[in-house]
Amino acid sequence: MALFTKNFIISLILTLVFFLNQPFPAVGEFEGTRVKTKKTLQKRTQKKKPKHSSEAKKIKKKKKKSASIKKKTPSLRKRGKALVIKGRPFENHIRPSTLTAGSSIQSFVENEILHLKAIGHLLPGDQISLQVYDLNDKKMLVDINGNVIRNAASLIKPFVMLAVYDSIARREFQETPEIEHQINRMIAVSDNEATNALIRHLGKGDDLQGIIGINALMAKMGFPGTRLRELIPDGGKTYANQTSANDTTLFFRLLYEQKLISPQYSQKMNDILLKSIHDRIRTHQIKQDGVVVADKTGYVRGLNGDCGIVYQKSLNGCNDYALSIIIENKNPPSDGGWGRRKSAAIRYLSDRIYQSLKNGSRNS
Repeated sequence: MALFTKNFIISLILTLVFFLNQPFPAVGEFEGTRVKTKKTLQKRTQKKKPKHSSEAKKIKKKKKKSASIKKKTPSLRKRGKALVIKGRPFENHIRPSTLTAGSSIQSFVENEILHLKAIGHLLPGDQISLQVYDLNDKKMLVDINGNVIRNAASLIKPFVMLAVYDSIARREFQETPEIEHQINRMIAVSDNEATNALIRHLGKGDDLQGIIGINALMAKMGFPGTRLRELIPDGGKTYANQTSANDTTLFFRLLYEQKLISPQYSQKMNDILLKSIHDRIRTHQIKQDGVVVADKTGYVRGLNGDCGIVYQKSLNGCNDYALSIIIENKNPPSDGGWGRRKSAAIRYLSDRIYQSLKNGSRNS
């Protein structure tokens, strides 16, 4: 009995000690579960937060940094100038104009240009040359300022390639692996050093003689608006060389008809132009349809263009066509976005022309 009483007293003491050590429930805690309300958490956080501690300063800096990152990240609406939004090309994000059905493709393209001007993708100072030539029916579908002489930028390079193969065909020098490599570099990746090396080679080491020889060939072959006046300077800032949409369209027309030098050399040049990694007229829709494009771009501050052949006949039954789009501005804005907006405009126009010809609604 004494032992039982002793054990009972010890158990009672331990039980009292256990309950006395438990914390009293706070406001918002109930049914034995520690659930803190939002207000309780905020109050406790505010009490524990030191006003001038180093930890508080660090937290403040982190908040400022995250706020600045949010400001720098543009919203989807403000990213209209980007070429790609969520993997989709920019031409899909220029709202198409509403045009009267049955209009000719000439009127259609003219209205699309007016539309681009109205929404600010073409500035008042932006001058455009544009031609669409039906390669199967052999007729000009669209001609806007085709005869205007423009800065050529890298659009001069197909003509340099033509001069090189013409000299090889006339056996003035042999086609070596090095020359072939330079031609591919000049066209496929628009390499300026390769271009200059080929011009020197044409002049047998003399820059001026190479330039004179190329210009003589251009005049002989019927490209009156194309003139090579300088090698490509360091940085690619070339403003002296010239061409026109008339000449670029004629180049691709003769290429398609295999009349540039010979069928053999026409095919060689076409195969190289198909490798071009820089393009604007080969739009997202054209790529999706599996249509191939042989083209060459040209870009320098104040000039953005792309000219080539759209081979759509084998896939959708519509005629193949040559397309030349050159946009020039003598006084472009210095904000750095002019070139991107012109690239978007070229893609938009190319896409609209492609869709129109593919649908077969405007053939005259």
